Amino acid sequence: MSRLSRQLVVFSIASSVLVTAVLVALGQPSVWDELRHFASGSQGVDSWRPMSQAHAYLSQGAEQPLYRWLFFDQQIKFIYPPTSLLLLDLLPRTGLRATLNLGSWLLVWVTAVFSVLVLDRGLQASRHAAASPRDRALRAGAALLLALTFYPVLKAYSLGQMQVWVNALFAACAWCWISGRRASAGVLVALMAAVKPQYALIALWGLLRGERRFAGAAVAAGLLLLCASLLRFGLETHLDYLSVLAHVSRHGEAYWPNQTVGGFLHRLLGNGVSSHWDPHVYPPYHPVVYFGSMAAAAAILLLAFAWPVRGPGRGGGLDFAAAALAATLASPIAWEHHYGVLLPIFALMLPPLQGAAREGARGFGPPLLALAYLVSAHYLDVLRRLDATAWNPLQSLLLFTALGVFAALLALRARSGPSALPSVRHS
Repeated sequence: MSRLSRQLVVFSIASSVLVTAVLVALGQPSVWDELRHFASGSQGVDSWRPMSQAHAYLSQGAEQPLYRWLFFDQQIKFIYPPTSLLLLDLLPRTGLRATLNLGSWLLVWVTAVFSVLVLDRGLQASRHAAASPRDRALRAGAALLLALTFYPVLKAYSLGQMQVWVNALFAACAWCWISGRRASAGVLVALMAAVKPQYALIALWGLLRGERRFAGAAVAAGLLLLCASLLRFGLETHLDYLSVLAHVSRHGEAYWPNQTVGGFLHRLLGNGVSSHWDPHVYPPYHPVVYFGSMAAAAAILLLAFAWPVRGPGRGGGLDFAAAALAATLASPIAWEHHYGVLLPIFALMLPPLQGAAREGARGFGPPLLALAYLVSAHYLDVLRRLDATAWNPLQSLLLFTALGVFAALLALRARSGPSALPSVRHS
């Protein structure tokens, strides 16, 4: 067994078993709680209930615009665009929830498998980490264990969240990108944006990078989905959705699992309640939160899209990962389960970091990547209790970790040399 394979196996056991066992012994919730839901095939209806309500309302003949009724009058926090409801048109009405449950369950596996494939491809392409079939199998097994005990991915499933589908689409997209399948990656990004519009920013990044096949496929698939949605649900529904985007951008969420700059500022200023979830009410508008989060989003997107304009990392796997993570970080609301996108990003980062460490490079290395994974992969309920204390900034620990990963991606993509992860380009 190679040194890297041994390290991966030991780390996977330490994270998935030992750390979780310590949390359980301390009487804390853990990722095992989510794993039990996944193993038993049981999930909630966090996305499915409001989506079904919205779809039924439109199908029965809406008396007033959908979002005015559901979001503003009924105060149900349904913030998905109309395009997301096309999924329900494709599924049978009988046994709908069971179908969605099964689809989500399978897509957790899709997320895990594609993340493993991303890691395997990167390690095999690195001159420092090429391995025998036996070592590759051990690494794949360790990576699969890490993927299937990654809290954001499993939490999305147990909630019954559409984010499960987004996580799977992104993991597949990351693999398509480093495999040179640009058009396929573009279509997958369009599907992500049909659920979470902020991911359309990745298509803009591709356009700025001169990735015409990727951006063209994303725009074509996105327009096709939009046209289908317009024909199915009408122009008024789509224009009505803009008021939801404006409202969410102005208010955000104070509840501590919202790991964004806006959420951090809400909690820092005591604007709203961070200790429990209110399913109907958003925190009051606060100009510091609003303008602070907008400024942070602009800075994050500028760093991801405009720097470096030229260089060896331009358009590579790490550049792609930085753009995707920036789209998540720049959102007004990004719950813990939205950071399921970190799983394939970690897989993208390990090979170049491992190669850089072998070459004696300093800075963010494999140990810090392991620490970032540990923070991201585990639910730390103790942070919930920091509300209204001087320690409440620690409730944003996942945000700080994601920002650290983002900074590392920016540094890695700017580094020239063979340790950078290659990305195959197909003409």
